[in-house]
Amino acid sequence: MSNRLENFISDHRDEMDGEEPAPQIWKQLEKELLPAKKKGKVIAMKFLRWSVAAAILLLAGVGIYTLVIGTGKKGSAVVQNNTPVSSDEILNNINPAYAKEVYHFTQLIEIKQQELKQIEKDNPDLYKQFISDINKLDSSYKVLKKELPENPNREQLLDAMIQNLRLQTGLLNQQLQIIQKINSTKKDSHESNSKNI
Repeated sequence: MSNRLENFISDHRDEMDGEEPAPQIWKQLEKELLPAKKKGKVIAMKFLRWSVAAAILLLAGVGIYTLVIGTGKKGSAVVQNNTPVSSDEILNNINPAYAKEVYHFTQLIEIKQQELKQIEKDNPDLYKQFISDINKLDSSYKVLKKELPENPNREQLLDAMIQNLRLQTGLLNQQLQIIQKINSTKKDSHESNSKNI
């Protein structure tokens, strides 16, 4: 069949080359081709939608993987060989100088708190107020210390911890100065009363 068509075209080529298609035929061809172009856009849109969906799934998978692996790493930072790691060891691992400074401040605070405890019998209301103020700072310190193993900005967190310890030390010093003034005022009033007698 194709041979007969080829023969017919070659025999009548001169007749066909002389005529041009009517403008209506071109319009009809354009109408038929335009929906085909739209189908191409539809196919491209579907492909784009599937690509976006695949990207979202991929990102969700990476996020979940990171979360699961990140949780495992956090646990391993706190526990090594089924033995809990103390916060002092974590401090030493991060920065030994900071660890020494933290140790120094915590020891100083303990000593000053013992000095402060001596006024509990003489002035319990003042002692409660002083302890309340110290406990507020200490609770902030404990929150910072708890976040230390999990926080990626450990140096900044250590700076904040040391700043908190400095504030605690300064507050304790002020409280002890107030106690000394109260004691010296009491002593002066006792001396003046004894002189008047």
